Amino acid sequence: RNRHGRLAAARAAAVSALAESPITHRRKADLAYEWLRERIVDGAYAPGRRLALEELARETGLSHMPVREALLRLEREGLVEGEAHKGMRVARLRLEDAGELFEIRAELEGLAAARAAGREPDAAALLQPLNDTFGAAFRDGDYRAMGEANWALHRRILAAAGSGQLARMLEEVWTRSFRFRLGYRLIPGRAEATLAEHARLIAAIGVGDAE
Repeated sequence: RNRHGRLAAARAAAVSALAESPITHRRKADLAYEWLRERIVDGAYAPGRRLALEELARETGLSHMPVREALLRLEREGLVEGEAHKGMRVARLRLEDAGELFEIRAELEGLAAARAAGREPDAAALLQPLNDTFGAAFRDGDYRAMGEANWALHRRILAAAGSGQLARMLEEVWTRSFRFRLGYRLIPGRAEATLAEHARLIAAIGVGDAE
Protein backbone atom coordinates (compact mmCIF):
# COMPACT_ATOMS: atom_id res chain seq x y z
CA ARG A 1 0.00 0.00 0.00
CA ASN A 2 2.82 2.39 0.83
CA ARG A 3 4.53 1.58 -2.46
CA HIS A 4 1.35 2.31 -4.44
CA GLY A 5 0.90 5.53 -2.52
CA ARG A 6 4.44 6.66 -3.35
CA LEU A 7 3.92 5.87 -7.03
CA ALA A 8 0.66 7.79 -7.11
CA ALA A 9 2.35 10.75 -5.44
CA ALA A 10 5.23 10.62 -7.91
CA ARG A 11 2.82 10.55 -10.87
CA ALA A 12 0.89 13.50 -9.46
CA ALA A 13 4.10 15.45 -8.98
CA ALA A 14 5.18 14.70 -12.56
CA VAL A 15 1.82 15.81 -13.97
CA SER A 16 2.01 18.96 -11.89
CA ALA A 17 5.53 19.72 -13.14
CA LEU A 18 4.48 19.23 -16.74
CA ALA A 19 1.52 21.54 -16.27
CA GLU A 20 3.59 24.24 -14.65
CA SER A 21 6.75 24.14 -16.76
CA PRO A 22 5.30 25.84 -19.88
CA ILE A 23 4.09 28.74 -17.71
CA THR A 24 7.48 29.05 -16.05
CA HIS A 25 9.23 28.85 -19.41
CA ARG A 26 7.04 31.52 -20.97
CA ARG A 27 7.67 33.78 -18.01
CA LYS A 28 11.42 33.39 -18.35
CA ALA A 29 11.25 33.95 -22.10
CA ASP A 30 9.27 37.15 -21.52
CA LEU A 31 11.85 38.35 -19.00
CA ALA A 32 14.66 37.65 -21.46
CA TYR A 33 12.73 39.41 -24.22
CA GLU A 34 12.11 42.54 -22.15
CA TRP A 35 15.74 42.64 -20.97
CA LEU A 36 17.17 42.29 -24.48
CA ARG A 37 14.64 44.64 -26.07
CA GLU A 38 15.45 47.41 -23.59
CA ARG A 39 19.17 47.18 -24.35
CA ILE A 40 18.62 47.23 -28.11
CA VAL A 41 16.16 50.13 -28.04
CA ASP A 42 18.33 52.20 -25.69
CA GLY A 43 21.43 51.57 -27.79
CA ALA A 44 23.30 49.64 -25.09
CA TYR A 45 23.57 46.89 -27.71
CA ALA A 46 24.78 48.74 -30.79
CA PRO A 47 23.51 47.97 -34.32
CA GLY A 48 25.44 45.07 -35.79
CA ARG A 49 26.48 43.65 -32.42
CA ARG A 50 26.66 39.86 -32.43
CA LEU A 51 24.27 38.22 -29.96
CA ALA A 52 25.93 35.04 -28.76
CA LEU A 53 23.50 32.69 -27.05
CA GLU A 54 26.02 31.53 -24.46
CA GLU A 55 26.96 35.08 -23.49
CA LEU A 56 23.35 36.24 -23.26
CA ALA A 57 22.37 33.25 -21.16
CA ARG A 58 25.21 34.06 -18.78
CA GLU A 59 24.25 37.74 -18.59
CA THR A 60 20.58 37.05 -17.96
CA GLY A 61 21.16 34.09 -15.67
CA LEU A 62 18.75 32.03 -17.77
CA SER A 63 19.08 28.86 -19.80
CA HIS A 64 19.52 28.84 -23.57
CA MET A 65 15.89 28.01 -24.37
CA PRO A 66 14.15 31.16 -23.08
CA VAL A 67 16.93 33.37 -24.47
CA ARG A 68 16.64 31.71 -27.89
CA GLU A 69 12.87 32.20 -27.82
CA ALA A 70 13.34 35.87 -26.93
CA LEU A 71 15.77 36.33 -29.85
CA LEU A 72 13.31 34.79 -32.29
CA ARG A 73 10.60 37.13 -31.05
CA LEU A 74 12.92 40.11 -31.48
CA GLU A 75 13.77 38.90 -34.97
CA ARG A 76 10.06 38.87 -35.88
CA GLU A 77 9.85 42.46 -34.64
CA GLY A 78 12.79 43.54 -36.77
CA LEU A 79 15.14 44.38 -33.88
CA VAL A 80 17.37 41.37 -34.46
CA GLU A 81 18.49 39.82 -37.73
CA GLY A 82 19.90 36.40 -38.46
CA GLU A 83 22.96 35.80 -40.60
CA ALA A 84 23.73 32.50 -42.27
CA HIS A 85 26.29 30.52 -40.26
CA LYS A 86 26.88 33.53 -37.98
CA GLY A 87 23.90 33.53 -35.63
CA MET A 88 22.01 36.64 -34.56
CA ARG A 89 22.97 40.32 -34.61
CA VAL A 90 21.28 43.53 -33.55
CA ALA A 91 19.56 44.83 -36.68
CA ARG A 92 21.42 47.64 -38.41
CA LEU A 93 19.81 51.07 -38.72
CA ARG A 94 18.70 51.94 -42.23
CA LEU A 95 17.49 55.34 -43.41
CA GLU A 96 14.78 53.82 -45.59
CA ASP A 97 13.44 51.86 -42.59
CA ALA A 98 13.21 55.07 -40.58
CA GLY A 99 11.25 56.80 -43.35
CA GLU A 100 8.79 53.94 -43.68
CA LEU A 101 8.27 53.61 -39.94
CA PHE A 102 7.53 57.29 -39.44
CA GLU A 103 5.10 57.28 -42.37
CA ILE A 104 3.27 54.36 -40.76
CA ARG A 105 3.37 56.09 -37.37
CA ALA A 106 1.80 59.21 -38.84
CA GLU A 107 -1.13 57.19 -40.15
CA LEU A 108 -1.64 55.06 -37.05
CA GLU A 109 -1.23 57.90 -34.56
CA GLY A 110 -3.53 60.06 -36.69
CA LEU A 111 -6.14 57.31 -36.49
CA ALA A 112 -5.68 57.08 -32.73
CA ALA A 113 -6.18 60.85 -32.33
CA ALA A 114 -9.25 60.81 -34.59
CA ARG A 115 -10.82 58.02 -32.57
CA ALA A 116 -9.99 59.79 -29.31
CA ALA A 117 -11.65 62.99 -30.57
CA GLY A 118 -14.91 61.24 -31.21
CA ARG A 119 -14.92 58.79 -28.33
CA GLU A 120 -13.75 60.26 -25.01
CA PRO A 121 -15.11 63.70 -24.02
CA ASP A 122 -12.62 64.11 -21.16
CA ALA A 123 -9.54 63.24 -23.24
CA ALA A 124 -8.39 66.85 -23.67
CA ALA A 125 -8.61 67.51 -19.92
CA LEU A 126 -6.40 64.48 -19.29
CA LEU A 127 -3.92 65.43 -22.00
CA GLN A 128 -3.38 69.07 -21.07
CA PRO A 129 -1.49 68.39 -17.80
CA LEU A 130 0.90 66.15 -19.72
CA ASN A 131 1.70 68.93 -22.17
CA ASP A 132 2.09 71.34 -19.24
CA THR A 133 4.59 68.89 -17.73
CA PHE A 134 6.41 68.78 -21.07
CA GLY A 135 6.60 72.59 -21.14
CA ALA A 136 7.88 72.80 -17.56
CA ALA A 137 10.55 70.18 -18.29
CA PHE A 138 11.60 72.13 -21.40
CA ARG A 139 12.00 75.34 -19.39
CA ASP A 140 14.08 73.42 -16.84
CA GLY A 141 16.23 71.86 -19.58
CA ASP A 142 15.25 68.37 -18.38
CA TYR A 143 15.32 66.40 -21.62
CA ARG A 144 14.59 63.07 -20.01
CA ALA A 145 11.44 64.44 -18.37
CA MET A 146 10.44 65.96 -21.72
CA GLY A 147 10.69 62.57 -23.39
CA GLU A 148 8.70 60.90 -20.64
CA ALA A 149 5.93 63.51 -20.79
CA ASN A 150 5.78 63.28 -24.57
CA TRP A 151 5.38 59.51 -24.56
CA ALA A 152 2.84 59.68 -21.74
CA LEU A 153 0.77 62.03 -23.91
CA HIS A 154 0.97 59.77 -26.95
CA ARG A 155 0.04 56.72 -24.91
CA ARG A 156 -2.87 58.58 -23.32
CA ILE A 157 -4.23 59.38 -26.79
CA LEU A 158 -3.89 55.72 -27.74
CA ALA A 159 -5.75 54.67 -24.58
CA ALA A 160 -8.53 57.15 -25.39
CA ALA A 161 -8.82 55.64 -28.88
CA GLY A 162 -10.08 52.45 -27.25
CA SER A 163 -8.85 50.01 -29.89
CA GLY A 164 -6.96 46.90 -28.90
CA GLN A 165 -6.04 46.13 -32.50
CA LEU A 166 -4.68 49.62 -33.08
CA ALA A 167 -2.80 49.52 -29.78
CA ARG A 168 -1.02 46.30 -30.73
CA MET A 169 -0.03 47.63 -34.14
CA LEU A 170 1.15 50.99 -32.84
CA GLU A 171 3.10 49.47 -29.96
CA GLU A 172 5.03 47.36 -32.46
CA VAL A 173 5.76 50.38 -34.67
CA TRP A 174 6.82 52.39 -31.61
CA THR A 175 9.18 49.60 -30.59
CA ARG A 176 10.84 49.62 -33.99
CA SER A 177 11.04 53.40 -34.28
CA PHE A 178 12.46 54.07 -30.80
CA ARG A 179 15.91 53.25 -32.14
CA PHE A 180 15.73 56.25 -34.47
CA ARG A 181 15.15 58.82 -31.73
CA LEU A 182 17.47 61.83 -31.91
CA GLY A 183 16.15 63.73 -28.91
CA TYR A 184 15.02 67.30 -28.41
CA ARG A 185 18.54 68.34 -27.45
CA LEU A 186 19.87 67.59 -30.95
CA ILE A 187 17.15 69.24 -33.05
CA PRO A 188 16.99 73.04 -32.60
CA GLY A 189 13.41 74.29 -32.26
CA ARG A 190 11.91 70.82 -32.06
CA ALA A 191 10.77 71.15 -28.44
CA GLU A 192 8.95 74.43 -29.10
CA ALA A 193 7.31 72.94 -32.19
CA THR A 194 6.23 69.89 -30.19
CA LEU A 195 4.56 72.10 -27.56
CA ALA A 196 2.62 73.93 -30.25
CA GLU A 197 1.68 70.71 -32.08
CA HIS A 198 0.45 69.16 -28.83
CA ALA A 199 -1.63 72.26 -28.06
CA ARG A 200 -3.35 72.12 -31.47
CA LEU A 201 -3.91 68.40 -31.13
CA ILE A 202 -5.42 68.72 -27.65
CA ALA A 203 -7.67 71.57 -28.79
CA ALA A 204 -8.97 69.52 -31.73
CA ILE A 205 -9.63 66.48 -29.54
CA GLY A 206 -11.37 68.74 -27.03
CA VAL A 207 -13.96 69.91 -29.58
CA GLY A 208 -14.31 66.48 -31.21
CA ASP A 209 -12.59 67.55 -34.44
CA ALA A 210 -11.42 64.17 -35.68
CA GLU A 211 -10.23 65.52 -39.01
